[in-house]
Amino acid sequence: MLPCVVLALGVLLLAAPGKAQSETDAPTTVTTKAPSTTTIPSSTVVWVTEPLNEGQAIQKALQYLLQHRQPDWGWANDTHHVMLTLQLANNTGKEIEQQGMEMQLSAKQMEIEILLMMSKHHESPPPLGRLAAYTLALGALCKDPRSFHGRDLVSALLHREPPHDLEFAYATLAACSSAAHVRRRHIRRLLDIANAAADHSLDTISMVILALRCVVQDHRHRSLLHFVRRPMAGLARQQHPDGSFGSLTTTALAIQALEDSDSGPGAHQHWSLPAARKWLLERQEADGGWGDVEKTAAAVAALTPASLAAVRPPHCSDKLLDSRHEPFENGGDGNLKVAYQSGHAGNESDARNVSFTYTLWLGTNVTENYTLYMVAPRNVSFYHVMQMAAEQDPKFKFEASEWPNGHYVHTLAGHKEEPMGYHYWLLYRLPEVPDPASPPGNQLVAPVGVDDLLVEDGEHYLFWYKKL
Repeated sequence: MLPCVVLALGVLLLAAPGKAQSETDAPTTVTTKAPSTTTIPSSTVVWVTEPLNEGQAIQKALQYLLQHRQPDWGWANDTHHVMLTLQLANNTGKEIEQQGMEMQLSAKQMEIEILLMMSKHHESPPPLGRLAAYTLALGALCKDPRSFHGRDLVSALLHREPPHDLEFAYATLAACSSAAHVRRRHIRRLLDIANAAADHSLDTISMVILALRCVVQDHRHRSLLHFVRRPMAGLARQQHPDGSFGSLTTTALAIQALEDSDSGPGAHQHWSLPAARKWLLERQEADGGWGDVEKTAAAVAALTPASLAAVRPPHCSDKLLDSRHEPFENGGDGNLKVAYQSGHAGNESDARNVSFTYTLWLGTNVTENYTLYMVAPRNVSFYHVMQMAAEQDPKFKFEASEWPNGHYVHTLAGHKEEPMGYHYWLLYRLPEVPDPASPPGNQLVAPVGVDDLLVEDGEHYLFWYKKL
């Protein structure tokens, strides 16, 4: 508890003469005169309390959580939230077995809850959100959720693909945090959601960013780093003037999605982490909590250095099965695809490859929009990229005339230029994925042709069929 400052008795205050106005009195107009001095009565003590700093706030909140532990050593429906938060706040590197007996009992209580949940839903699957939360908590405690008392919780997570994007991202994050296999189609769906961030809630986008950051940590998927930047910047711009992102839980989740992430160096230009944390700290109550156990656990998780993007402690890696993420390959369904050159794997190829997007727009008002997320060798021409894209998706097939100075593309996606109607294909080089709601200006048209334009890492290329 921080010391409080007791103002000395007898401090003189400046005050206007006359009777003090009560709360029910009408306001009066006061003419400024030379003030007289009055002495605070000897029975009056004024307390000025300084706000807790983050470390003190976390310690007080942890005490609140421990005080609300029930006789069975759990926290009713919030055991998984609290155990995950306690482990995120535990910076000693000790596993549960090395911690106090009370923590071990709480961990056992959580295991009992999981077994009861699995047996209760023997015929029908357990709630996906709760299963994902338990999976994350087990990973944080160095327990392998793929080998939990003869049950594979991760397989139960990935066996069904939920229709709700927030649950899907949460389940994918839990699977990734368990060092489990993350399928290509799951990563593509995450990219789909990130590419349409405006259509989703802040909670969903935050969870998608956390899941993608977890996937990016696998060296085979470092090229996805650039595709996390735009949703991060978009989320950062949603911060309110008071520092929050709306509700307490949404603010706590957004902080974890944006804080200390290598995935989005530009995100910090659009938001203030100190303001977000200050907003959280100002809402901590005198008992150390934020209203209830669940909200308190969420707030503490946002204030600790660790986050949901990196739940599994490094020293736990040897206790988990080392299953790699599935590498991307050519093919797949849907308009949003990822094209990889064969042989892309490991750190050595990361240095030789670049990642970028290639988009087609049809119509001046953009009636059709197709995007490919691609990886190609460094220093390759955009013409070669177009050939790669055409092999990936028939929509990207093209025709070009060959001239002495290179190729001139006149047909894409079955649409040929019409000079009589002033309809042409224009190639743009952009810093972000193009947005039909904010189309690029002609100053961003590529300065050279498709043969001389070399693709750069993290850039975005747009071929737009429009009327000039």
